[in-house]
Amino acid sequence: MSQLINRLLKPSVCKNVIRSHSKQVRMFSSKPTYPYLLIDHLLKTTEHCSNDQVYYDDKYYEKNLVIKDQGLAEEVREVMTVGFSHKDDWRVHLEKSEDSSTSLMMVSNTSFVPVKHQLPPLSSNCRIQNVAISNSVDIKKEDLVVAVKFFGSDVSLCKPFSDSSSEWININTSGSVHPFSSLTYSKKNKKFLSVSPSGTYLWYLDLHFDEDDVEPYSSYLYFREDPLLRLYKMDLEDYIWRFRTDHLAELPSGEHFLVKWFFKDVMMNVGKITQKTDGFKVFRVDTICGHLTNTQDIGDLCIFLGHGEAYCVPASSSPGLRPNSIYYVGCNFGVHDIATDTTTNFYTHSNVPLRSTEFPYWPLPLSG
Repeated sequence: MSQLINRLLKPSVCKNVIRSHSKQVRMFSSKPTYPYLLIDHLLKTTEHCSNDQVYYDDKYYEKNLVIKDQGLAEEVREVMTVGFSHKDDWRVHLEKSEDSSTSLMMVSNTSFVPVKHQLPPLSSNCRIQNVAISNSVDIKKEDLVVAVKFFGSDVSLCKPFSDSSSEWININTSGSVHPFSSLTYSKKNKKFLSVSPSGTYLWYLDLHFDEDDVEPYSSYLYFREDPLLRLYKMDLEDYIWRFRTDHLAELPSGEHFLVKWFFKDVMMNVGKITQKTDGFKVFRVDTICGHLTNTQDIGDLCIFLGHGEAYCVPASSSPGLRPNSIYYVGCNFGVHDIATDTTTNFYTHSNVPLRSTEFPYWPLPLSG
């Protein structure tokens, strides 16, 4: 493995390796130890040794990495959805039951043999936005809560190991949650967090609830007094007509980031429109006081966005990860450099964004 990595990083051979990667070199065939080395290698070497299979297309003054080789494109899709190997965590898999209802399976990696637990069925016509779990070492198993955020503003909760609340409890949000925002669990606040449709209110749901009395709350988010406040607002106005999703991610320290993920419509063929990632805005959030501070520096951290909970990990935790970056998957795959505000979208041989509809896109973050 190490000899192959060294060979890949040599400029003299990178052109041939990229061209024949999927045919001759299967360095990330299954459950790779360091999945993001491939992504880092493509981002670093393609500018200097691109070819007819992998190259940057910037004719529209945008940084698009085109991966025409179908095998390599599938490998990139695979390694970006494998993520990290996790332990001491519950994860959720989506399964289709025999009666066409939507079924969620919880899987724990806390033992040598993964423990599985079937969650109550959901409606067959529901569309899941993401799933959040109150994974934390200080929470007893019977108090663990699973929250499902659906497309729209609907949220459902259940305590799968509780005798009294093991069925789904539907929360009346009254449209107070952003339809396309994700739900995340905050270990610091011991609450499920999201944002309002306008992005100006923090939405939260207490972990300890009574089946007959589940009430979400909201608190105002505002910019702290800052000489650059007006500049931040002017910058955001450039994005006002673009579609966006909002994501809260908790740092290992207990701090939070609010990430606004922007999209724009792109005409691919006559009469066919698709959405393309068109940038990000990152804010540090004080979830107690509601302070928002725009930032272009998150240090050694990486933010992961996808179908699961948004989360952060140190770039130093896995070779190939780029600090101060956002890795995103879903309707688009790519990497965003926060410092330079540079978004690199991955495209396929058919000149459409690399994408995936599998669930979930990211595994859940490490607990601890």
